[in-house]
Amino acid sequence: MERSSNIIDLPNEVLVDILSRLAVQHVHQLQAVSKLWLRTISSPHFRRLYNKKSLNRPRARVVQVSDYKHSPSGMEMISRTISISTMDLAVDNNEIQKDFSFEDIIAPEHSFFIFSNLIIFNHKVCNPTTKEIKGLPISSYPSVSFDVAYIPSNNTYKIVHLYGTKTGPNYNFNYGGSAVEFRFETLTLRDGGPIPSSWQSLAHQEWFSYKVHSTCVNNVIYWLVGRVDRMEKHIISMEIETEEFLSSVCCPKDPYYEEFPLIENGELADLNGKLCLAYQSEELSRIDLYVLKDHKKQEWVKEHIINFGIGSLFNVIGYVPLKGNNGEIMIDSGKQPLLYNIEEKRLRKLPRPKMKIHIGLYIDRCFNLGSARLSLQPRVDLLSEGDQL
Repeated sequence: MERSSNIIDLPNEVLVDILSRLAVQHVHQLQAVSKLWLRTISSPHFRRLYNKKSLNRPRARVVQVSDYKHSPSGMEMISRTISISTMDLAVDNNEIQKDFSFEDIIAPEHSFFIFSNLIIFNHKVCNPTTKEIKGLPISSYPSVSFDVAYIPSNNTYKIVHLYGTKTGPNYNFNYGGSAVEFRFETLTLRDGGPIPSSWQSLAHQEWFSYKVHSTCVNNVIYWLVGRVDRMEKHIISMEIETEEFLSSVCCPKDPYYEEFPLIENGELADLNGKLCLAYQSEELSRIDLYVLKDHKKQEWVKEHIINFGIGSLFNVIGYVPLKGNNGEIMIDSGKQPLLYNIEEKRLRKLPRPKMKIHIGLYIDRCFNLGSARLSLQPRVDLLSEGDQL
């Protein structure tokens, strides 16, 4: 009995090892046990160690949008309910676990972007792990997209805003137009805050007609873009820590997709630390996955062919490591999420949400946006016991 009551007297290295194996929400709760545990969990050493160990424990973040409310005329949406759930991909029973939900007031330019651990919508950023929501500075330029990269060396996130320089063209649907100018600005989020008050503009500029997709691999953000005037798509990229742009990369040549080109065909993904470009063919009922082997030589290798009819819409979410084999590739078929086992070459279905969803992989990380939070209207029925907004 005396030994069990002295758990707070464990050697520091033993305590750190135990805490680093827990789910991050439990780690946050255990900060209240004692001042020693608070100092231990808040220390940069522990947070770096925890974030490193979590790399092998990916989970799926499910964001469901429902309960749209309209103006009295019925012509305009004014709010919606956003529900945050998770799936543990390391267990056989991949149930969707509801975490929390809140009501979101829809802005004139409402958008929704899900990244490894953050969600950006309507000039706000949400950290679902800590249930924090904070406002972002509003850019004065027409938004095309936001991308987020995590920098493990200093436990920060960097948001990259891709925008058009003119207010006239519709940059998101410029499929028939000529190349136009695009620029970039960044915002760095540090553990504990505060959120910067303004974006930092970059001098770099790019000219293309439309953006197809984007992803982040090993601290490099990649954008798949197209030029109508040249009838081609290529990939531009930026090293996130130095904010230096790398040489553009041509897409892999594939006779079938050159004969039957689709403007929006092509998805980028992080496939076990490698840049992956996925093409889909409805006629052949398959997905071809190309991996970039050498950036300078622009060398692509077709590593996987998924020969299954999984619908006309797809999104390669990313790589899920497994013990003893090559892991699985997570795919959103538009109807429900799927896992493709690389070694066995087979698909298995994950639970199908009832509402329209956005899905992405995430890693538990010790990271806080800050102490001040925006006012939320929580749905109490979706909060587990002990959760607080």
